[in-house]
Amino acid sequence: MTHRVLIVDSDPHTASFLAQGLKETGLEVVHVNGGREGMSMLRDKPFDAVVSELQMPEVDGLDILRFTQGLSHPPAFVIMTGYGSVHTAVKAMKYGAGDFVEKPVSVAELSETLQSVISEHQHTHPVSDEEEDSWSLVGDRLWIKPFMDCLKRIAHTDATVLIQGETGTGKSLVARELAQCSNRAEGPFVEVNCAAIPEHLLESELFGHTRGAFTGATSNRIGRVEAARGGTLFLDEVGELRLDLQAKLLHVLQERTFQPIGSTRTLKADVRFVTATNRNLMKEVQEKRFRADLYYRLNVVALSVPPLRDRPDDVPILIEHFCRRVSERMKTAVPRFSTEAVGMLRKYSWPGNVRELENLVQRVAVIYPPSTTITPDHLQDRIRYAPYQMSLDGLLSEAQPAEEPERIVIPTQPKPEQPPAPIQLKPEQSLSDALQAYERELISHALNQSDGNRSQAAKMLGTKRTTLLEKMKRLNLLEI
Repeated sequence: MTHRVLIVDSDPHTASFLAQGLKETGLEVVHVNGGREGMSMLRDKPFDAVVSELQMPEVDGLDILRFTQGLSHPPAFVIMTGYGSVHTAVKAMKYGAGDFVEKPVSVAELSETLQSVISEHQHTHPVSDEEEDSWSLVGDRLWIKPFMDCLKRIAHTDATVLIQGETGTGKSLVARELAQCSNRAEGPFVEVNCAAIPEHLLESELFGHTRGAFTGATSNRIGRVEAARGGTLFLDEVGELRLDLQAKLLHVLQERTFQPIGSTRTLKADVRFVTATNRNLMKEVQEKRFRADLYYRLNVVALSVPPLRDRPDDVPILIEHFCRRVSERMKTAVPRFSTEAVGMLRKYSWPGNVRELENLVQRVAVIYPPSTTITPDHLQDRIRYAPYQMSLDGLLSEAQPAEEPERIVIPTQPKPEQPPAPIQLKPEQSLSDALQAYERELISHALNQSDGNRSQAAKMLGTKRTTLLEKMKRLNLLEI
């Protein structure tokens, strides 16, 4: 299979040189000059991977990366930077980049990086031909049946719906189910991730623009509101809209009309609006970050999707569902989960919700042979040590998810499984010394468990990599 790659670089000579070299390796390559052209190309055509310069005027590499995350099938992503630093690379990877390369980069290095990133991306982002197979609507009948009954009653009206729930609970798939059950099912379903599109481009994305309306507007372009005519427009992460766009959205909801940027024509907004957020919009209203009048317009009907930690009975059902789907995609059997492993997964808090569980099943299917029975020993340390990890919140400050993507590490030799024993204060020891000694043991244990991988060790400890490095420096552990 020939992979399609888009190169985005403000230097046309660099873009052309890399494109020609990559074509000779068998890739299908398109190159554009600048971020605006890159986003326009991504709207119109699918790509397997994007290679983008980081620093560009107006629309930079991180803008494009965030934009791709709002696409139905995000491509693999490689950042090119002449400003190579760990901070920049970590920030790009936090938003979903698979890797980064420093300029000047050779064709051979970029080709090798792309091959690795595309391969990894295909494992972690398998494409399903059956989008309607909604994992968000799989679960225990005690909650799923009344939820679906409510959803179907709402679907047959044109009322605006606000879907609330944490990241990863499946809000976008609930929106799709709403659209499929509605009187507009034959019309388009258009999704806009308000958090993924740069703020200065979002108005154009929603309402369209005319040629010459702003720098870079070389042709007329219809917006998502017009593209959804006769169907459903789903605004995901609507709480991220800035206040001036909130006012324009309110006008569309009230008057059911809009104007493309630079146009004097008034168009009809013949769409059903469905929105979603992981924020508490009422709190945002109270703190003046979200318009009260828009909130009440959006919140005609509210649907709340519960987090996975509140429905542990769904975990075994979802595991079975995902195993079946992965098996069908990979056309092979997949490992089965032992009762003990499922029991441990039921107790886990699932900060990434159903999406995190789906990724876990996919990862297991890729790493282990089909004949494997997954036991607690096969699970990641952050799951096995979850109760122990929670006790570190007061000891290791700034507890947040690690900023770098997780690396799969398969240990080649057995390691101690038990974390350090609780603090024991010796008579001659101060509390400060005891805490430092315990921190040293915890960090050493995490580094040992992760084969010295500091990013993975930080994730095990529930802290940021930068915080871990600062503590290692203070405790003279950097030589580890």
